Formats: sequence, C-alpha cells, structure tokens
Amino acid sequence: MSGAAFMRLKKLTGSGIIGMAARHNRRVIQAELGASGPIDATRSHLNITLMGPSTADEVAQLAKAKLMAAGITKVRKNAVMGVELVFSLPTDHPHDVIAYFTACAKWVGAEFGGLDNIVSVDIHRDEAQDHAHVLLVPLFEGRLRGSDAVGNKKKLAELQDKFFKDVSAGFGFSKPRARLSGNNKAKVTRQVLDKLRQDPAGKSAAWAVIRDTVERDPMPYALVLGIVITDTPSKPAKTMAQIFTSKGKGPSKEKPIGFQSEKPNRVSGPPDAQTLGLCRESISPPPPKAPPAPEDSSHVDNIIRVRDSELDPANYDPDTGEFYRTPTAPA
Repeated sequence: MSGAAFMRLKKLTGSGIIGMAARHNRRVIQAELGASGPIDATRSHLNITLMGPSTADEVAQLAKAKLMAAGITKVRKNAVMGVELVFSLPTDHPHDVIAYFTACAKWVGAEFGGLDNIVSVDIHRDEAQDHAHVLLVPLFEGRLRGSDAVGNKKKLAELQDKFFKDVSAGFGFSKPRARLSGNNKAKVTRQVLDKLRQDPAGKSAAWAVIRDTVERDPMPYALVLGIVITDTPSKPAKTMAQIFTSKGKGPSKEKPIGFQSEKPNRVSGPPDAQTLGLCRESISPPPPKAPPAPEDSSHVDNIIRVRDSELDPANYDPDTGEFYRTPTAPA
C-alpha cells in the first residue's frame, strides 16, 4: 500500500485525567458533538469498544483500582497517571479495523507491562480517519513509571520502528518517513495547504496557527489527508575531483597579469549642457604621458679605460699593491 499507518503517544498527568480522556473516547462530551467539530455525530454508532468497561466513569474507576491493588495511594502532583496511544489508518485502507486495532492493542500490552495495564481500547469511525485510542496505567513491577515508559525522543523513535516491524508492516503499510527537508518538504507542504484550504479548517479562526504548524512539519498532515509522498531527486553532490578541477564562478578566460583593457574615461559635459551636475561618459584618448627626464652624462667624459698591460710595473707599491700614476709634466 502507498499509505502509512502511524502511532502517536502522549503522557497523561494531573488528577482525573484518565476519566477526562475516557469521556472523550466514549463520546459523552456534548461540546465535541457540535456541527463545527471534527466528530460526525450521525456516525458515532459505528464506534467500537474493544476493551474496557462500558462507561467512562467505570474506566476511571478501573484505573484507580489498579493503582490501589499495586499499593499506590499517594503520587506526586506532576506524576504520569496514564499513557494514551493513538493508532490511525489511511482513508483508503482495505483492512478490517477490528483485526488491525486488536493487533495494535496486543502490541501495546507487550511493550507497556502487559495487557492487564490497559483500561480501555476504543475504535472511532466518526471522524475523517479510522483510529483507535488505547488507555493504560503505566505499572511496572508494582511501580508507577510513566516517564520511563514513554522515554525521550530516542526511545520514541525506537518504538515507532518497532511498531512498524511488528504490526503495520504485516498489514502491507509503508514505513512512516522521517522529517522532510528541502524540495520534498516544500512540495508536501504545498499539497497539504491546498487540501486544507478546501476543508473547514481553512476557514477557521485557527488557520494561521495551522498553516505555521504545517510549514514546520507537514508529515502528520500528509498522513492524515492520504497524500502520497514521493521523493524529488536532489542535485548530486560533487566529487573531490570535480571540486578541485572546478573553474569556479569567475569568467571562463582570465587575462594575464599586467594586461588591462582600456576603459572609457569620464569627462564632464560642456558648460552649456544642462546636466544638473551629472557626468556623461565618452570615449576619449588617455592623457599623454610626460617624456622621460634626460640622463646626466657629464661624468661620462671623465672615464678613461686603461688596460693592465699599459701600466708600468715600476709604479706598483710592493707592500700595499697600490698603483701610483707618474705625474704628468706641466705644459
């Protein structure tokens, strides 16, 4: 199948939080059943309860009884009282919802301390997608360890991979992708926003917030709306040989050092031209260069070339090796 089945997980903290979640799952909150909400009340009779008591109050009492049986009477104010997992199917899936979500519930029991920790499993078919809510009390070896059960981002990623291998892959679903980036993210964001503009969400007061959330990460919306994600081929990275032999972004032909093309000189316009002080550009010859200064040749006439063979050996001083020229007789 082209679609992907995905799982979401959240911690439930605070007093009475499990009863509140159960009331939503059993559709007893009248404010959620209005015409402007996502729930189609005319289809609520198609919802199925796989596990747990028949009413929301009994689900809350069952969770409290499990804590009492484990000897837990007092908890911290910010303690994780429960964990809720939501499993969703694509809009065009061909599977039996009872078979699929039963497999999901069994997987939750194996990963979160046993099936006995689960207090309710409800299948909803009155919204845009078939999905199931699994409520559980995170009891491990008689202790309430909700934070350890959920873990950090690394553990959540490991749970997603394990759920795909253990459950959704057996039903023929594709693996949910990681966060999109680059051209793929821009393409999917465009598709999601185009679909949401035709949805009541596009006309709601929260549209600006929805749009910003989609632009940050369009993946959950694409899965919910059944958008098939295809990879856009990216530009291949250059090899080391291509990097070292690249000519860069400069001109293809470079001029040798010392050669420079003549550029037009800027000259001012004539005085009578009304140019508002601007300069105009014209081609004019460069200014003439000054002639080189004459060399001083006055000392050239005083230079007399003499060879060693023309010198008298008697005029050499044997101690210093200096040569003394015989003074010339006055004219």
